[in-house]
Amino acid sequence: MIKVVFLRDKRSLEIEAENVSQVFSKLSILREQYVVIKNGRIICEDEPLSDGDTIELFTVASGG
Repeated sequence: MIKVVFLRDKRSLEIEAENVSQVFSKLSILREQYVVIKNGRIICEDEPLSDGDTIELFTVASGG
């Protein structure tokens, strides 16, 4: 299981996924809305995930 932490909401959940893209798909959320952090570094959608990993989702804010 992968632990997914939503930094803005301060909530977390666990999900089974092989990569970041699967996390977004299973949670029905848009990749463009988040920066994904693993072990203190930003990672891409194709980043492989292993059982026990924790990723943090930081909401991207934009405005004009």
